[in-house]
Amino acid sequence: MKLSTAIMLTAGLMTGAQAALANSELRDRASTMFSAVPKYPPVIDGNELTAAKVELGKMLFFEPRLSSSHLISCNTCHNVGMGGHDYLPTSIGHGWQKGPRNSPTVFNAVFNSAQFWDGRAADLAEQAKGPVQAGVEMSSTPERVVATLSSMPEYVERFKDAFPGEENPVTFDNMATAIEAFEATLITPDAEFDQFLRGNDSALNEEEQEGLALFMDKGCAACHGGVNFGGEGYYPFGLVTRPGAEILPEGDKGRFAVTETASDEYVFRAAPCGTSS
Repeated sequence: MKLSTAIMLTAGLMTGAQAALANSELRDRASTMFSAVPKYPPVIDGNELTAAKVELGKMLFFEPRLSSSHLISCNTCHNVGMGGHDYLPTSIGHGWQKGPRNSPTVFNAVFNSAQFWDGRAADLAEQAKGPVQAGVEMSSTPERVVATLSSMPEYVERFKDAFPGEENPVTFDNMATAIEAFEATLITPDAEFDQFLRGNDSALNEEEQEGLALFMDKGCAACHGGVNFGGEGYYPFGLVTRPGAEILPEGDKGRFAVTETASDEYVFRAAPCGTSS
């Protein structure tokens, strides 16, 4: 072998080793701030994810007859074909009313510490009840929902299969529980970043790895970390200082409406990165 060829091969091996070391160091650092999205839905306390329950929840998620107009479903605002939300500044509901906030994505929402931007719902089942009853959204009532579902034989049978042993399984609570079961399956475990965290060095290109390093170096991960790049904590509106009245949402004080604590004025749940906020 010529000396020049040997030198080139040695240099190539050194470059590859250096790149592997850099990838390993970046991954180790990222693993202290983020976690890969699990490949399977998480276990939900008190809600076993059976096939019958998930399928019922899927039907209900796309069911516009849960609304009083029979026009609006969960998927209207949390469109699974559009990233789990509707790409609108504020969602449009019953009677073409505009809500006060936009719709967060439903994808990976099961990993949020709580639901809604102000965290007023502890879990997805509790969250599912809110829009159904909100006058600006689906404008229905638990009684109307139960009467509607009970009038359809297929739903009656599916509720019996999903909640065996219950004398009257078609209930508003079971509706919400089934929707939660379906939404828990809406996870994205195979994104390039998840593959990188699991050890695939080629999952992120050089520019993406530089971006990841900057994301951590600049402090973005302080709020947008964890398994969902956010959704795990509440932070004041405004990165450095509170904005003025021309920017702050009028009449919306965020988590203050839940806690009535002065320090929670204009505090909201951190949005998972890549979603609307």
